[in-house]
Amino acid sequence: MISVLVCTHGSAAVGLVETAEMICGKQSQCKALAFTMGQPLEEFKQQVQQVLQSFNSSKVLCLTDLKGGTPFNILVNLTSEYPDLKIVTGVNVPMLLQTFIQRPNLELGQLLPEIIQAGKQGIDNYDINSINSENTESEEF
Repeated sequence: MISVLVCTHGSAAVGLVETAEMICGKQSQCKALAFTMGQPLEEFKQQVQQVLQSFNSSKVLCLTDLKGGTPFNILVNLTSEYPDLKIVTGVNVPMLLQTFIQRPNLELGQLLPEIIQAGKQGIDNYDINSINSENTESEEF
């Protein structure tokens, strides 16, 4: 099974994983790491390495909050040690749900476009006034 590491600034990673597990159930081979304010970079890098070493699979999907942020940069630097590591930025709950649902059935290369699409589709803008004025019988809320 594909291992999953969610790394974000602050406690967002923990909250995202907890939220997705409320819907999909407890996940194995899944860890959340928070990069905390004032934390030394080397300490965080060591935490990431420990998690990566703990996984039973060399195929690891890393979901981060922000391209160019510290969690992302540390993971990019570790790709030389972990060549099967894949990084996707902009993690959100729909992306994580799709990951949990699809990872038992897909290879890592197949999973990536699925979760990116789910993440994008999970972002929308609803103006309740325009929704009420349109015929929305076929749309669920």
